[in-house]
Amino acid sequence: MIEKFFLKVKKIIFAQTKCMKFRNDISLLRAISVLAVLLFHFKFKFFSGGFVGVDIFFVISGYLMTRIILSGFKNENFNLLSFYKKRVVRIFPALLAMISFFVLVVGILVPTQIINYLKGFYSSSLFFSNIFYYLNTNYFGTASQFNFLLHTWSLSVEWQFYMIFPLILMLIRKYYLNHKKKFILLYCLIMAFSFISMLFHTHSDKSFSFYIFYPRAWEMMFGGLAFIFEDKFKRISLNVKKVMFFLCLLVIFSCIYLIKEYKVLWPSLLTVIPIISTTVILLLNIDFKFLENKIVKFIGNISYSLYLWHWPFWVLSVYFNVNDRLRYKIFFICLSFILAIISYYVIEKKTNDKKIRPVLILSLILFSISFFITKFYQKIPIDSSVKNLIFFTSDYKFSEQATLQYNFDKEHKNGEKSFDEYDLSNLKVKKDSVVILLGDSHAGMMSGMIKEIINRDNYQLIQVTTDGTYPMVNSDTPFEGPKKYFNYFYLDYFPKIRNKVKLVIINSNYSGYTTEELAEKLKFSVDYFAKYNIKTLYLGQTDTFYFDYPTTYYLQQKYNIIQPSNIEWKEKNEKVNDFLNTNLKNDYIDLLNVHIQKVNTSGIPYIYDTHHLTKYGSDQYKNIIMKRINKYLY
Repeated sequence: MIEKFFLKVKKIIFAQTKCMKFRNDISLLRAISVLAVLLFHFKFKFFSGGFVGVDIFFVISGYLMTRIILSGFKNENFNLLSFYKKRVVRIFPALLAMISFFVLVVGILVPTQIINYLKGFYSSSLFFSNIFYYLNTNYFGTASQFNFLLHTWSLSVEWQFYMIFPLILMLIRKYYLNHKKKFILLYCLIMAFSFISMLFHTHSDKSFSFYIFYPRAWEMMFGGLAFIFEDKFKRISLNVKKVMFFLCLLVIFSCIYLIKEYKVLWPSLLTVIPIISTTVILLLNIDFKFLENKIVKFIGNISYSLYLWHWPFWVLSVYFNVNDRLRYKIFFICLSFILAIISYYVIEKKTNDKKIRPVLILSLILFSISFFITKFYQKIPIDSSVKNLIFFTSDYKFSEQATLQYNFDKEHKNGEKSFDEYDLSNLKVKKDSVVILLGDSHAGMMSGMIKEIINRDNYQLIQVTTDGTYPMVNSDTPFEGPKKYFNYFYLDYFPKIRNKVKLVIINSNYSGYTTEELAEKLKFSVDYFAKYNIKTLYLGQTDTFYFDYPTTYYLQQKYNIIQPSNIEWKEKNEKVNDFLNTNLKNDYIDLLNVHIQKVNTSGIPYIYDTHHLTKYGSDQYKNIIMKRINKYLY
């Protein structure tokens, strides 16, 4: 009896040792992944597809988690609470150290971004930043690229996988132990659901597919397949394994070099290529002599900390306009390595299961403090002009003032919603003389001010504005709701009310299009309303900036930093403005050359993001617009 007990213990120890044997190939994959992501973020020429490094990380994580959980099932020693504890002490401390460090950096150097940063801080501290960013930003928009903690979305996805994945496997545990084929079938069905959901969401809402856990889970579950089937690959000869190994590495490097950011949907069917290549390398479980290279091992070891630290330094270099200079790229990369090394040896290697309670308490404290500050920072006694710049950068678009300026929800339609969700009650004609305001968010930002001009005497302003879409039939836009909204306006609504329409005011973010595209769009607008003999008035192009204007203004005043991209935008806007003046003549109001005050003495700016006016900004154009409207109506 005793002998059998010791044999069982010996078997478990042997199985665990075999299972947990150090994998040099995983170190190599980690090193490749983190360097690919780092060099992609720092805009090095041959790493345009370096973002696939995150997908490789997902596969590795899925492999390791599946190995831990299923080995625990087999050895009858899996403990869910212990599993969670190990993940907490492995991931939380280094992250909390990094985000706390950059609170000081951002607060001192770029204070206009501090509330945006703290929103990322509290959502990262409890690992729901992927959900927060999905709800509040667009990963593929330029504004997201100036977010110091944007990269934490992937950590949140992984954390959610760590929380949910073992629960799913525990539900089908008996099949793993007794009916392996049924287990594999169920596992693959779950993975297929995730993969199909990814394909669906990528085409209907690519940000959802990018950020949210379940459309990404298949990538990690592919890593799990590498553990489930690794015994099958033991029969393959060493020479064949070597060929497969180097072919898979070649495919991964080709993806990093050939895939172009913004030219592909991601994740998508294309994502399968690096995912399968990584999975096959893990399946091969081959250990070459060169894989024992100390540098590769070292970079693999610090890969988590290096991933944490590099992105905020890149964003800092962007704000200070040194991101295009090689010496500064090298400087910030070296700084990232230094802090990653410190993080690895001082935090990652020193944290153990006994520190679980203080780690969780610290995380909750940091979450509470950062969340509280984002809600009540207006009451903190700091310079009022800086406080206003902070407010307009981070919270103006959610404020009551912005809601009144745009007539959000009621008149200005949300581009993310479907046409069926739109309340069309604002289109009801109530007076004999109607003025229509038509366009995208640039028309929306003028609506509150124009309503003050129009809603008098016998005139009624009807606002037909929505997001990111030029007002025309079958507009070329990623938003289906706005496209159908304008189709309804032109094909159904307007022909019925045209006899009461005295003027149509059109506005759009014209500089978002090439002059060729703009010529086509203007031709549609001019021809359509000329057909009904309706007067039209086009509001002019306004300024555009590389990143939000309050931060642009602060950095220029404080450090005399002028972004070259702002000069490029100025030139583009002037070119578009000249084009509009030439083509529309007297029907165009040139706003770009109107002299206005860009920031008042209280620190209130005329633009709150990169190109949308505040109420203070739109009101400064009121007199010139009112004179032109009166000329048409009276």
